[in-house]
Amino acid sequence: MKINSKIAKVMMMTATLIGMSAVAEQANASDSVTELTSTITKLNSKSTKVAAKLATINSEITATQAEVKNAKDTAAKLESDQYKLGKKISRLNVEISQRDSQLADQTRALQVDGSTASMVEFVSDSKSVVDAFKRVGTVTTLVGAGQKAAKQQKADKAEVKSSKVELDEKAADQQKTVKEYTNKQAELAVKQANANTLKAQIDTKKSDTQSSIDKAKAAEKAAEKAAAETKEANEKNDAAAADAAASKATEAASTDTTTSSNKEVKSSNTSTSSEKAVTTSTTSSSSKKAVTSSSATSSSAVSASSLDTSSITALARSLTTKSIPYVWGGKSLSGFDCSGFTSYVYAHAAGKSIGGYTVAQEGQVSYESVSQAQPGDLLFWGSKGSSYHVAIYLGGSQFAEAPTEGQNVKISTMSAYWKPDFAGRVK
Repeated sequence: MKINSKIAKVMMMTATLIGMSAVAEQANASDSVTELTSTITKLNSKSTKVAAKLATINSEITATQAEVKNAKDTAAKLESDQYKLGKKISRLNVEISQRDSQLADQTRALQVDGSTASMVEFVSDSKSVVDAFKRVGTVTTLVGAGQKAAKQQKADKAEVKSSKVELDEKAADQQKTVKEYTNKQAELAVKQANANTLKAQIDTKKSDTQSSIDKAKAAEKAAEKAAAETKEANEKNDAAAADAAASKATEAASTDTTTSSNKEVKSSNTSTSSEKAVTTSTTSSSSKKAVTSSSATSSSAVSASSLDTSSITALARSLTTKSIPYVWGGKSLSGFDCSGFTSYVYAHAAGKSIGGYTVAQEGQVSYESVSQAQPGDLLFWGSKGSSYHVAIYLGGSQFAEAPTEGQNVKISTMSAYWKPDFAGRVK
């Protein structure tokens, strides 16, 4: 069937107009590529500046890491010194107590025997000169021993007093140092987050722009091909083919614009969703904090712990058989310090976070005397508010602890020479 010449002429004119539109779209696609390429160039320039800023931040991070390490090393030494001083004070106190008892016995013996007069009689009752010399030597030895004991007693008491002052000073230094490295770690985390954010932002922008360029170039090629087909069809006087080719060219050239538009909408929706998620998360977090705070407030009125202390003592005992070394700042099975050990046990046996430092853990307990301690309670060495060692009471005067460098997590027994100053039940 032949197409009416007028209709064919109209179709050819229409196809020609569509073809011209396709060529225009092709030009737009080319302009889009040029514009996006310019954007990439600008982003590369910005990326260079960001890279310089990242280098500065990374340099600051390295310096801060060194400061954190130095602070940790200092804190580790202070904790070790506190532990040793605590043991020294305990030993001296026991020796002072025992010597006090001996001196008291000697004093009572002298009073019963008539004090100095009994010594004179002891010498005067000598049966010979040789015997007299022996008795004088005996008396001299006794008097000298008493004087030596009294002198040593005075020196030991002075050393205990001095050691306690030193212990308090080290405890204060320890708290200051721990606070310092904790702040440095927080500062380090912020710097690292800033660096990662900067890098991610520029990388994402470059990636998105490059993707747009690739799509624009593909659309440009498709438009060129379709425009060529349109021209060829026009030259052949094939109105139907020209119409199809022109439509194809228009569609190809407009693909990039549509895709970019959809991507922006999607990005906007994603951003909105993210903002909602953040808002929801923040609200949820705040609610949880409120619930936790309320729970903590109500539970603080209860002196008895609601925790499963049997699982706490069971895990503590189990860890003492694993040959886990003391590592200052350690909070894992590869190594513990004293507070890291107690924190790990409570977190894994009772799902309870009690903090990672002795003083912080004091804030989680109801104070009690050591004689009132129950299995699962925390035992503290040092003054309240400035403790330097913590362990988990197992019962029967035994406790699980991560002692000090060179030792493994173990079970120890309270003695006159080493026992805690106070205990605490986790609330």
